[in-house]
Amino acid sequence: MTDEATAWQSLAALLPPAQAQEVMDCWSIGEQEGALGLVVSGLLAHDIPISASIRAQLAVTSEMWGQREALEGRISRCRPRGNDDSTLHVLAPADAVPLTGASLSGRPELADLLVVPWITCSHCGQVLGRAHEREPWGGLSFLAAHYVLFQPEVPAQPQVFGFTAVRDALTVLTSCSGGQPSAPLP
Repeated sequence: MTDEATAWQSLAALLPPAQAQEVMDCWSIGEQEGALGLVVSGLLAHDIPISASIRAQLAVTSEMWGQREALEGRISRCRPRGNDDSTLHVLAPADAVPLTGASLSGRPELADLLVVPWITCSHCGQVLGRAHEREPWGGLSFLAAHYVLFQPEVPAQPQVFGFTAVRDALTVLTSCSGGQPSAPLP
């Protein structure tokens, strides 16, 4: 079984068996966006508590499949698990004040971008941010141009990942030994 299949099965396993099978059926025919929507809908419909790490996995998976904006609010409404010792935490949009790429680094690929803090690790203090272009009307681009791991207020060089490497960025963030997700990301 592939890591991707294992990851999707771990998300589906959060749901009752019939819904879990529906998620896996969607995934197996290449409908990852639909499968992700079913996972989030099932979590909400059954009021299933999730850890902050699972919430981060859902956020990154929704980003990977172009569903972040569509699912972000619904993911945030999923019931938190009590006694959660997760070190990964998805920032609420109101708490994610964009930073200029130039303020984080002198790297040319960040110079004209805005970096939106997104997922934090309370163990190592790093933040995973999405680097967006500013659109002519003032909003941020729908898709991130890069993903950036940085340490707020520490003059260290941030790690910059390409626009298709959000999974890699989260893997590096969780490698600090405190925030490892329970399964590979789908």
